[in-house]
Amino acid sequence: MNTSVSTATRPAWHSSAIGGLLFGLACLGSDVALAAPVDRTLEIKLTVQGHQDWVNELQWSKATTRQSYEFSIPLRSNGRLEGANILEQDRDLRLAIKTEFLRRQGLERLKASGLDPDSPQLQQDISKSMQQEIFDCKGDSVCMAETHGKYASILAAALEPDNSALFEGEPRYRFFFGYDGCPTTIRAAHDTQVEGETGYGRKKDKIYPFALSMKGESTGSAEDLSTLCLSYTSVFDTKESKLFVENVDVPNARGTITRTEFGETSNRDDQELPVPGVVLEWVNATLREAPPSGQAQTKLPLYLPLDGNSTVLGQFTGEVDARLQWAWK
Repeated sequence: MNTSVSTATRPAWHSSAIGGLLFGLACLGSDVALAAPVDRTLEIKLTVQGHQDWVNELQWSKATTRQSYEFSIPLRSNGRLEGANILEQDRDLRLAIKTEFLRRQGLERLKASGLDPDSPQLQQDISKSMQQEIFDCKGDSVCMAETHGKYASILAAALEPDNSALFEGEPRYRFFFGYDGCPTTIRAAHDTQVEGETGYGRKKDKIYPFALSMKGESTGSAEDLSTLCLSYTSVFDTKESKLFVENVDVPNARGTITRTEFGETSNRDDQELPVPGVVLEWVNATLREAPPSGQAQTKLPLYLPLDGNSTVLGQFTGEVDARLQWAWK
């Protein structure tokens, strides 16, 4: 498919606590404006077209799929140029840079929180304060994500050693995050059709017609739009004009799944219709480090069923043609 760190000995609970909270980085942003904010929009278009055959003794099926996804994610930077890349390709170095970024943000938040940084029970004070704020969110997913991001940085400031030397490089990287209320757009369409025969009984020798249809179009609910925006973190290298994107989240289309098996037909509405896993892996590998705008195309094998049910036995063969376009505006 296409595409020296200072550390200190820490207790096991310490490392796992920080690791568990690093997911809040995308919700963290920067609440200390050190320069004029910079807004950009990441636009992505993905089309998927493929076919798949399945054989398991007397059982068989043939499938086709056509999928398209167009979405735009507004992202915001505080405008500051940093000397290190939080999406550095080396995994260990990336984790160290992220942790130091959280620690620096946390120092500011710790000062503003009213918590005593010299308290002998600082960790417990932070945990208690976080639990109260999460409770006050009353189940709101955006509020809870932002709260986790806030306290990830505060916890890093309280527990992590000073690793600020990591940021002493040439200021060239601008960090971009999703933000609450960003005007995200989604257009997703999915059409997968499967026909064949399946067997019933211990020997699977009683054969019945089988059909599966997964079809739908959607533009995303308010929660889908907000969640998609907040899930994105990007870095732009102003020196080499490179874009780094972490964990590309392709929004699933929603629609109806109709299954006919053993003489009975069932319908399920408003279901998420899956994107093939191999396609998601390829998209992530392509945009992990890329020019600010571009396109890519590949053909990928389909060894797993298109409905995502990995428990089905037998042999799956097929191929999907995936085409990707992106633009950083």
